[in-house]
Amino acid sequence: MSFTLGGVDTATLAGVTATLNEWPSLGGLTIESTEIPGHDGRHFGGSTRTVASFEFDVLIEGDTPTETGERRDAFVALLDPSRGPQPLTLETDSAWEYRDVLVAEEINWSRLTWEPGIGFTLRADVTLETQADPSARESEPQRVSIGRETTFTLDKGNTVARPRFTFEVASASGGNDVTITIGDFSITIEGGAGAGEVIDLDWDAMEFYRTTQGGSRLGSLVQRMSTYERPALRRGEPVEVTRTAGASRAYLYPNARRI
Repeated sequence: MSFTLGGVDTATLAGVTATLNEWPSLGGLTIESTEIPGHDGRHFGGSTRTVASFEFDVLIEGDTPTETGERRDAFVALLDPSRGPQPLTLETDSAWEYRDVLVAEEINWSRLTWEPGIGFTLRADVTLETQADPSARESEPQRVSIGRETTFTLDKGNTVARPRFTFEVASASGGNDVTITIGDFSITIEGGAGAGEVIDLDWDAMEFYRTTQGGSRLGSLVQRMSTYERPALRRGEPVEVTRTAGASRAYLYPNARRI
């Protein structure tokens, strides 16, 4: 068993075995409610989702105490919080990625075996936690080419997805307003963008920019957006996606999510 944190797979670390003990669903969910006096019920106050936690049973094995210690140090270096939050994928679920993950608690190593001829093994419980949105995203985000009118049905994930839409402005349409619809959602970008520029609307990350074709940002689109509402995609529900004329390329990134 293994996990990959920040691009490093624990399976590539000699002597390390990391077995997932608990797999979170609705990570960090807390429901706040108050009992209603004299009634058989409760008043719902609200809910929060703050983190998703992953608990691993980690074994470090070596032929000598020194080798085991060195392998332990290599594993702990992978978890070093000074590296900052890192993406996490699990060996048995590599199609999905949890973003911004850090080790959550100190690690206390115990000697499981410690005898010449038998081996030298350390064991510890290791907990990782998300530091931002606890939802999982696709490890390789889907991209859908969009014509003037395209029907799209989300077929991944298990909760609402907030898509991203990119629209490359053709030379004949520079400066014209651009209107995009996704189901019952519609938005107009006043003035569009210059010829060859890209309108990049990401409702998952809440980032809205004009960019070059290479992705370099040229300026914010926020002041020229007709709405600050967000489109929603739900699994199994087809939506019509349309765009105004004048795009040489337009793409929808569904940003499928799993909780």
